[in-house]
Amino acid sequence: MKVARKVQFKTNEICVGDQINVKLHGFGKFTATAQKVTDKGILFLFDEVIARHPMNESNTNKGGFGGSDMKKWLNEVVLRAFPDKLRNKVTEITLPTYGEIFGHDDFYENFEPDNDEQFEMMKRRGNRVCDFEDDWCWWWLRNAVKQEFSSALFACVRGYGRPGYGDASGSFGVRPEFWVVR
Repeated sequence: MKVARKVQFKTNEICVGDQINVKLHGFGKFTATAQKVTDKGILFLFDEVIARHPMNESNTNKGGFGGSDMKKWLNEVVLRAFPDKLRNKVTEITLPTYGEIFGHDDFYENFEPDNDEQFEMMKRRGNRVCDFEDDWCWWWLRNAVKQEFSSALFACVRGYGRPGYGDASGSFGVRPEFWVVR
């Protein structure tokens, strides 16, 4: 008989699909799953939304994610909430891209491009569905909508795991990804 068993154990070899527990001071306790393992390190994605926050206080996508209030908040507030032992190993905290979550489908043409491949686990829609405080939640992606379409929108994942976009000043879910040195 074939079974899948989930067990916790210490290891120095992290594989795609491995989960870690992360207690974020002031936010709560979460799990994060390894999505990619490279020479650069291990890319983890939180399994749930950790908070709601606007991409920008004003309704603009000028400057893209790099110039956003969200990026500043992730680095100044969320990163500081990590336990010291893990925070010292985090080299970057950001949001996932459209490509990492959905690949490059027809809807992708509305957004600033990325060169990212879809995470294997995100090919299953159920892994894209998140809740916050026990309610389905839309959550942000890093890609701004192209300027010729709108100067106020960013990509997001809708509550039922499909792609969408939302006003930059809207308070959507935040499901960060972070790189950890190997």
